[in-house]
Amino acid sequence: MDLVGIRSRMPLLQELVYLNTGGISPSLNIVTDVFHGYFDRIARTGPPLIVDSVRNASEMEDAHKRIASFLHIDPNDLCLTRGVTDGVHLVFNGFDWNPGDEMILTDEEHPAVQVPADRLAKACGVTLKRLAIAGGPEMILKRFRDLITPRTRLAALSHVTTDTGTRLPVEAMVRVAHEREVPVLLDGAQSLGQFPVNVKAIGADFYSYLSYKWMFGPFSTGGLYIARSWQGRLKLVATGRQAEQALPEPPENGAQRFEIGQLSQPLYYATAVALDFIEGLGLSAIESVCTRRAAALCEGLKTIPGLVVHSPAPPDGAPGIVAFSVKGIEGTHINTQLRARRMIPRPTGLKFSGVRVSVAFFNTDEEIEELVKTVAEIVKKAV
Repeated sequence: MDLVGIRSRMPLLQELVYLNTGGISPSLNIVTDVFHGYFDRIARTGPPLIVDSVRNASEMEDAHKRIASFLHIDPNDLCLTRGVTDGVHLVFNGFDWNPGDEMILTDEEHPAVQVPADRLAKACGVTLKRLAIAGGPEMILKRFRDLITPRTRLAALSHVTTDTGTRLPVEAMVRVAHEREVPVLLDGAQSLGQFPVNVKAIGADFYSYLSYKWMFGPFSTGGLYIARSWQGRLKLVATGRQAEQALPEPPENGAQRFEIGQLSQPLYYATAVALDFIEGLGLSAIESVCTRRAAALCEGLKTIPGLVVHSPAPPDGAPGIVAFSVKGIEGTHINTQLRARRMIPRPTGLKFSGVRVSVAFFNTDEEIEELVKTVAEIVKKAV
Protein backbone atom coordinates (compact mmCIF):
# COMPACT_ATOMS: atom_id res chain seq x y z
CA MET A 1 0.00 0.00 0.00
CA ASP A 2 1.50 3.34 -1.13
CA LEU A 3 1.18 5.27 2.12
CA VAL A 4 2.90 8.40 0.79
CA GLY A 5 0.59 8.56 -2.22
CA ILE A 6 -2.49 7.89 -0.10
CA ARG A 7 -1.64 10.58 2.44
CA SER A 8 -0.96 13.11 -0.32
CA ARG A 9 -4.65 12.84 -1.27
CA MET A 10 -5.73 13.98 2.22
CA PRO A 11 -4.48 17.53 2.88
CA LEU A 12 -5.64 17.39 6.51
CA LEU A 13 -2.91 14.88 7.32
CA GLN A 14 -0.25 17.52 6.73
CA GLU A 15 -1.59 19.36 9.79
CA LEU A 16 -2.87 16.71 12.23
CA VAL A 17 -2.41 13.19 13.47
CA TYR A 18 -5.96 12.24 12.64
CA LEU A 19 -7.39 9.42 14.76
CA ASN A 20 -11.14 9.87 14.35
CA THR A 21 -12.10 8.27 11.03
CA GLY A 22 -14.82 6.50 13.03
CA GLY A 23 -16.30 9.98 13.61
CA ILE A 24 -15.76 11.71 10.27
CA SER A 25 -13.07 10.69 7.82
CA PRO A 26 -10.55 13.18 6.43
CA SER A 27 -11.55 14.40 2.98
CA LEU A 28 -9.91 12.97 -0.10
CA ASN A 29 -9.03 15.68 -2.62
CA ILE A 30 -10.46 13.51 -5.43
CA VAL A 31 -13.77 13.54 -3.54
CA THR A 32 -13.92 17.28 -2.90
CA ASP A 33 -12.90 17.90 -6.52
CA VAL A 34 -16.11 16.18 -7.66
CA PHE A 35 -18.55 18.50 -5.95
CA HIS A 36 -16.41 21.59 -6.50
CA GLY A 37 -16.43 20.74 -10.21
CA TYR A 38 -20.17 20.12 -10.17
CA PHE A 39 -21.00 23.50 -8.66
CA ASP A 40 -18.58 25.19 -11.04
CA ARG A 41 -20.48 23.50 -13.88
CA ILE A 42 -23.76 24.83 -12.51
CA ALA A 43 -22.35 28.34 -12.42
CA ARG A 44 -21.22 28.11 -16.04
CA THR A 45 -24.02 26.10 -17.70
CA GLY A 46 -27.01 26.18 -15.36
CA PRO A 47 -28.68 23.58 -13.12
CA PRO A 48 -28.40 20.13 -14.75
CA LEU A 49 -31.91 19.19 -13.62
CA ILE A 50 -33.21 22.06 -15.76
CA VAL A 51 -30.80 22.36 -18.68
CA ASP A 52 -29.93 18.69 -19.23
CA SER A 53 -32.37 16.48 -17.35
CA VAL A 54 -31.39 13.34 -19.28
CA ARG A 55 -27.73 13.66 -18.32
CA ASN A 56 -28.73 14.57 -14.78
CA ALA A 57 -30.85 11.43 -14.41
CA SER A 58 -28.17 9.25 -15.97
CA GLU A 59 -25.43 10.53 -13.64
CA MET A 60 -27.60 9.97 -10.58
CA GLU A 61 -28.53 6.49 -11.77
CA ASP A 62 -24.84 5.65 -12.20
CA ALA A 63 -24.03 6.85 -8.68
CA HIS A 64 -26.96 4.90 -7.25
CA LYS A 65 -25.79 1.73 -8.99
CA ARG A 66 -22.18 2.23 -7.89
CA ILE A 67 -23.15 2.59 -4.25
CA ALA A 68 -25.47 -0.43 -4.43
CA SER A 69 -22.65 -2.45 -5.97
CA PHE A 70 -20.40 -1.63 -3.01
CA LEU A 71 -23.10 -2.91 -0.66
CA HIS A 72 -23.69 -6.02 -2.82
CA ILE A 73 -27.39 -5.25 -3.18
CA ASP A 74 -29.83 -4.54 -6.01
CA PRO A 75 -30.08 -0.77 -6.72
CA ASN A 76 -33.86 -1.00 -6.36
CA ASP A 77 -33.38 -2.01 -2.73
CA LEU A 78 -31.39 1.15 -1.88
CA CYS A 79 -32.90 4.37 -0.54
CA LEU A 80 -30.34 7.19 -0.46
CA THR A 81 -30.35 9.27 2.73
CA ARG A 82 -28.23 11.76 4.64
CA GLY A 83 -27.01 9.13 7.09
CA VAL A 84 -27.91 6.50 9.67
CA THR A 85 -30.44 8.64 11.53
CA ASP A 86 -32.57 9.18 8.42
CA GLY A 87 -32.72 5.45 7.80
CA VAL A 88 -33.53 4.67 11.42
CA HIS A 89 -36.43 7.12 11.38
CA LEU A 90 -37.79 5.64 8.15
CA VAL A 91 -37.81 2.18 9.70
CA PHE A 92 -38.97 3.07 13.22
CA ASN A 93 -41.80 5.24 11.93
CA GLY A 94 -42.76 2.71 9.29
CA PHE A 95 -44.11 0.31 11.94
CA ASP A 96 -47.50 0.50 13.68
CA TRP A 97 -46.45 0.42 17.33
CA ASN A 98 -48.67 -0.51 20.26
CA PRO A 99 -48.09 -0.16 24.01
CA GLY A 100 -46.12 -3.14 25.26
CA ASP A 101 -44.40 -3.85 21.95
CA GLU A 102 -40.72 -4.58 22.43
CA MET A 103 -37.56 -3.49 20.65
CA ILE A 104 -34.12 -4.94 21.31
CA LEU A 105 -31.10 -2.60 21.30
CA THR A 106 -27.52 -3.08 22.44
CA ASP A 107 -26.24 -1.28 25.51
CA GLU A 108 -23.72 0.55 23.28
CA GLU A 109 -26.06 2.18 20.78
CA HIS A 110 -25.12 5.50 19.21
CA PRO A 111 -27.64 8.34 19.74
CA ALA A 112 -28.60 7.97 16.06
CA VAL A 113 -30.47 4.83 17.15
CA GLN A 114 -30.91 5.40 20.87
CA VAL A 115 -32.66 8.79 20.71
CA PRO A 116 -35.34 7.76 18.15
CA ALA A 117 -35.89 4.57 20.18
CA ASP A 118 -36.35 6.60 23.37
CA ARG A 119 -38.93 8.73 21.56
CA LEU A 120 -40.88 5.62 20.56
CA ALA A 121 -40.79 4.39 24.14
CA LYS A 122 -42.20 7.67 25.38
CA ALA A 123 -44.71 8.32 22.60
CA CYS A 124 -45.96 4.80 21.88
CA GLY A 125 -45.25 2.81 25.02
CA VAL A 126 -42.61 0.63 23.36
CA THR A 127 -40.48 -1.38 25.80
CA LEU A 128 -36.76 -1.13 25.06
CA LYS A 129 -34.72 -4.20 26.00
CA ARG A 130 -30.92 -3.93 26.29
CA LEU A 131 -28.53 -6.51 24.94
CA ALA A 132 -25.32 -6.47 26.99
CA ILE A 133 -22.25 -6.42 24.76
CA ALA A 134 -19.71 -8.48 26.69
CA GLY A 135 -18.33 -11.98 26.86
CA GLY A 136 -17.69 -12.73 23.19
CA PRO A 137 -19.94 -13.61 20.24
CA GLU A 138 -21.38 -16.85 21.64
CA MET A 139 -22.47 -15.16 24.87
CA ILE A 140 -23.88 -12.18 22.96
CA LEU A 141 -25.86 -14.52 20.71
CA LYS A 142 -27.25 -16.44 23.71
CA ARG A 143 -28.33 -13.22 25.44
CA PHE A 144 -29.96 -12.03 22.24
CA ARG A 145 -31.91 -15.26 21.85
CA ASP A 146 -33.09 -15.02 25.47
CA LEU A 147 -34.33 -11.44 25.01
CA ILE A 148 -36.73 -12.29 22.17
CA THR A 149 -40.36 -12.76 23.24
CA PRO A 150 -43.70 -12.90 21.38
CA ARG A 151 -43.92 -9.11 21.93
CA THR A 152 -40.62 -8.37 20.14
CA ARG A 153 -41.36 -6.31 17.02
CA LEU A 154 -37.85 -5.26 15.97
CA ALA A 155 -34.18 -5.72 16.80
CA ALA A 156 -32.14 -2.57 16.09
CA LEU A 157 -28.45 -3.36 16.46
CA SER A 158 -25.04 -1.96 15.59
CA HIS A 159 -23.04 -4.13 13.19
CA VAL A 160 -19.99 -2.70 14.98
CA THR A 161 -20.52 -0.82 18.23
CA THR A 162 -19.52 2.81 18.27
CA ASP A 163 -17.36 3.05 21.41
CA THR A 164 -15.55 -0.27 21.78
CA GLY A 165 -15.73 -1.45 18.16
CA THR A 166 -17.23 -4.81 19.13
CA ARG A 167 -18.20 -6.71 16.00
CA LEU A 168 -21.53 -8.44 16.52
CA PRO A 169 -22.18 -11.91 15.05
CA VAL A 170 -24.85 -10.35 12.86
CA GLU A 171 -25.40 -13.24 10.44
CA ALA A 172 -26.19 -15.60 13.32
CA MET A 173 -28.28 -12.96 15.10
CA VAL A 174 -30.37 -12.37 11.99
CA ARG A 175 -31.01 -16.10 11.67
CA VAL A 176 -32.10 -16.33 15.32
CA ALA A 177 -34.40 -13.33 14.95
CA HIS A 178 -35.97 -14.60 11.74
CA GLU A 179 -36.66 -17.99 13.36
CA ARG A 180 -38.92 -16.00 15.73
CA GLU A 181 -40.28 -13.79 12.91
CA VAL A 182 -38.51 -10.70 14.24
CA PRO A 183 -37.12 -8.26 11.64
CA VAL A 184 -33.64 -6.80 12.10
CA LEU A 185 -32.32 -3.29 11.46
CA LEU A 186 -28.53 -2.95 11.45
CA ASP A 187 -26.55 0.26 11.90
CA GLY A 188 -23.57 -0.02 9.56
CA ALA A 189 -21.86 3.26 10.41
CA GLN A 190 -18.73 1.60 11.82
CA SER A 191 -18.56 -1.42 9.51
CA LEU A 192 -18.72 -0.40 5.85
CA GLY A 193 -15.22 0.44 4.65
CA GLN A 194 -13.40 -1.10 7.64
CA PHE A 195 -13.67 -4.63 6.27
CA PRO A 196 -15.51 -6.41 3.45
CA VAL A 197 -19.29 -6.41 4.00
CA ASN A 198 -21.94 -8.10 1.88
CA VAL A 199 -25.18 -6.51 3.05
CA LYS A 200 -27.37 -8.88 1.06
CA ALA A 201 -25.63 -11.97 2.44
CA ILE A 202 -26.05 -10.83 6.05
CA GLY A 203 -29.78 -11.22 5.58
CA ALA A 204 -30.97 -8.26 7.66
CA ASP A 205 -34.28 -6.68 6.74
CA PHE A 206 -32.86 -3.16 6.95
CA TYR A 207 -29.29 -1.84 6.88
CA SER A 208 -28.76 1.87 7.54
CA TYR A 209 -25.36 3.42 6.93
CA LEU A 210 -23.50 6.65 6.36
CA SER A 211 -20.71 7.31 3.88
CA TYR A 212 -18.51 9.79 5.71
CA LYS A 213 -16.65 7.55 8.12
CA TRP A 214 -14.76 4.48 6.85
CA MET A 215 -16.20 4.85 3.33
CA PHE A 216 -14.47 8.27 2.95
CA GLY A 217 -17.47 9.88 1.26
CA PRO A 218 -18.61 13.48 1.79
CA PHE A 219 -20.49 14.58 4.89
CA SER A 220 -24.28 14.13 5.06
CA THR A 221 -24.53 11.13 2.74
CA GLY A 222 -25.74 7.63 3.43
CA GLY A 223 -28.43 5.15 2.60
CA LEU A 224 -30.87 2.51 3.75
CA TYR A 225 -31.13 -1.01 2.39
CA ILE A 226 -34.72 -2.25 2.53
CA ALA A 227 -35.25 -5.94 1.83
CA ARG A 228 -37.68 -6.55 -1.01
CA SER A 229 -40.12 -8.28 1.35
CA TRP A 230 -40.45 -5.09 3.40
CA GLN A 231 -40.73 -2.47 0.69
CA GLY A 232 -44.51 -2.83 0.47
CA ARG A 233 -45.04 -3.34 4.22
CA LEU A 234 -43.09 -0.42 5.65
CA LYS A 235 -45.33 2.64 5.97
CA LEU A 236 -44.40 5.75 4.02
CA VAL A 237 -44.22 8.39 6.74
CA ALA A 238 -43.31 11.17 4.33
CA THR A 239 -43.66 11.28 0.58
CA GLY A 240 -42.13 13.07 -2.34
CA ARG A 241 -41.77 12.74 -6.08
CA GLN A 242 -39.94 9.44 -5.71
CA ALA A 243 -43.01 7.86 -4.10
CA GLU A 244 -44.66 7.91 -7.52
CA GLN A 245 -41.71 8.04 -9.89
CA ALA A 246 -38.06 7.11 -9.74
CA LEU A 247 -35.44 6.98 -12.45
CA PRO A 248 -34.85 4.38 -13.67
CA GLU A 249 -38.32 2.92 -13.08
CA PRO A 250 -38.15 0.64 -10.03
CA PRO A 251 -40.42 -2.22 -9.08
CA GLU A 252 -43.75 -0.99 -7.75
CA ASN A 253 -42.50 -1.02 -4.17
CA GLY A 254 -38.86 -0.06 -4.80
CA ALA A 255 -36.86 1.42 -1.93
CA GLN A 256 -36.44 4.71 -3.80
CA ARG A 257 -40.06 5.48 -2.91
CA PHE A 258 -38.74 6.35 0.54
CA GLU A 259 -36.39 9.10 -0.71
CA ILE A 260 -37.74 12.50 0.29
CA GLY A 261 -37.11 15.68 -1.65
CA GLN A 262 -34.21 16.57 -3.90
CA LEU A 263 -30.94 14.98 -2.86
CA SER A 264 -27.68 16.90 -3.16
CA GLN A 265 -26.59 14.92 -6.18
CA PRO A 266 -22.88 15.84 -6.35
CA LEU A 267 -22.40 14.42 -2.87
CA TYR A 268 -23.46 11.00 -4.13
CA TYR A 269 -21.31 11.35 -7.25
CA ALA A 270 -18.42 12.04 -4.88
CA THR A 271 -19.36 9.01 -2.78
CA ALA A 272 -19.00 6.83 -5.87
CA VAL A 273 -15.48 8.23 -6.42
CA ALA A 274 -14.59 7.51 -2.78
CA LEU A 275 -15.76 3.92 -3.20
CA ASP A 276 -13.61 3.53 -6.30
CA PHE A 277 -10.66 4.71 -4.23
CA ILE A 278 -11.05 2.37 -1.25
CA GLU A 279 -11.97 -0.61 -3.41
CA GLY A 280 -8.89 0.17 -5.48
CA LEU A 281 -6.83 -0.24 -2.31
CA GLY A 282 -8.74 -3.43 -1.49
CA LEU A 283 -10.99 -3.85 1.53
CA SER A 284 -9.15 -6.97 2.65
CA ALA A 285 -5.86 -5.06 2.45
CA ILE A 286 -7.40 -2.19 4.44
CA GLU A 287 -8.61 -4.65 7.07
CA SER A 288 -5.17 -6.23 7.31
CA VAL A 289 -3.30 -2.92 7.66
CA CYS A 290 -5.72 -1.57 10.27
CA THR A 291 -5.60 -4.82 12.24
CA ARG A 292 -1.80 -4.78 12.36
CA ARG A 293 -1.50 -1.15 13.43
CA ALA A 294 -4.30 -1.44 15.99
CA ALA A 295 -2.59 -4.49 17.49
CA ALA A 296 0.63 -2.49 17.82
CA LEU A 297 -1.32 0.31 19.49
CA CYS A 298 -2.94 -2.08 21.97
CA GLU A 299 0.40 -3.66 22.78
CA GLY A 300 1.91 -0.27 23.52
CA LEU A 301 -1.04 1.05 25.52
CA LYS A 302 -1.14 -2.01 27.76
CA THR A 303 2.32 -1.12 29.09
CA ILE A 304 0.91 2.06 30.66
CA PRO A 305 0.03 1.62 34.37
CA GLY A 306 -3.70 1.82 35.10
CA LEU A 307 -4.72 1.75 31.44
CA VAL A 308 -7.39 -0.70 30.27
CA VAL A 309 -8.11 -1.48 26.61
CA HIS A 310 -11.85 -2.12 26.17
CA SER A 311 -11.90 -3.13 22.50
CA PRO A 312 -11.81 -6.83 21.63
CA ALA A 313 -9.22 -7.95 19.11
CA PRO A 314 -10.39 -9.05 15.64
CA PRO A 315 -12.36 -11.02 14.64
CA ASP A 316 -14.54 -10.23 17.70
CA GLY A 317 -13.66 -6.57 17.29
CA ALA A 318 -13.38 -4.24 14.32
CA PRO A 319 -9.92 -3.86 12.75
CA GLY A 320 -9.47 -0.16 13.37
CA ILE A 321 -11.17 0.79 16.67
CA VAL A 322 -9.24 0.87 19.94
CA ALA A 323 -10.97 2.27 23.03
CA PHE A 324 -9.19 2.65 26.35
CA SER A 325 -9.58 4.23 29.75
CA VAL A 326 -7.23 5.04 32.61
CA LYS A 327 -8.23 4.57 36.22
CA GLY A 328 -8.72 7.92 37.94
CA ILE A 329 -8.44 10.05 34.78
CA GLU A 330 -11.41 11.29 32.78
CA GLY A 331 -11.40 10.44 29.10
CA THR A 332 -12.17 14.07 28.26
CA HIS A 333 -8.95 15.14 29.98
CA ILE A 334 -6.83 12.70 27.98
CA ASN A 335 -8.64 13.68 24.78
CA THR A 336 -8.10 17.40 25.43
CA GLN A 337 -4.41 16.87 26.12
CA LEU A 338 -3.99 14.85 22.92
CA ARG A 339 -5.75 17.53 20.89
CA ALA A 340 -3.42 20.15 22.33
CA ARG A 341 -0.66 18.10 20.72
CA ARG A 342 -2.54 18.02 17.40
CA MET A 343 -3.69 14.42 17.82
CA ILE A 344 -7.40 13.96 17.12
CA PRO A 345 -9.17 10.95 18.67
CA ARG A 346 -12.54 11.29 20.46
CA PRO A 347 -13.75 10.70 24.03
CA THR A 348 -16.10 7.85 24.88
CA GLY A 349 -19.00 8.07 27.27
CA LEU A 350 -21.57 5.33 26.77
CA LYS A 351 -20.17 2.78 29.26
CA PHE A 352 -16.87 4.24 30.47
CA SER A 353 -14.99 7.52 30.45
CA GLY A 354 -12.19 6.95 28.00
CA VAL A 355 -10.81 7.63 24.55
CA ARG A 356 -11.58 5.97 21.23
CA VAL A 357 -8.82 5.84 18.63
CA SER A 358 -9.68 5.09 15.01
CA VAL A 359 -6.71 3.44 13.34
CA ALA A 360 -7.15 3.92 9.60
CA PHE A 361 -5.10 2.66 6.67
CA PHE A 362 -3.48 6.09 6.24
CA ASN A 363 -2.07 6.22 9.78
CA THR A 364 1.63 5.47 10.03
CA ASP A 365 3.59 3.27 12.41
CA GLU A 366 5.34 6.43 13.61
CA GLU A 367 1.99 8.04 14.49
CA ILE A 368 1.01 4.99 16.53
CA GLU A 369 4.33 5.03 18.39
CA GLU A 370 3.99 8.77 19.07
CA LEU A 371 0.43 8.29 20.35
CA VAL A 372 1.52 5.63 22.86
CA LYS A 373 4.39 7.82 24.04
CA THR A 374 2.11 10.84 24.42
CA VAL A 375 -0.62 8.97 26.31
CA ALA A 376 2.04 7.63 28.69
CA GLU A 377 3.26 11.19 29.34
CA ILE A 378 -0.28 12.47 29.94
CA VAL A 379 -1.03 9.66 32.38
CA LYS A 380 2.25 10.14 34.25
CA LYS A 381 1.56 13.85 34.75
CA ALA A 382 -2.05 13.28 35.83
CA VAL A 383 -1.44 10.69 38.56
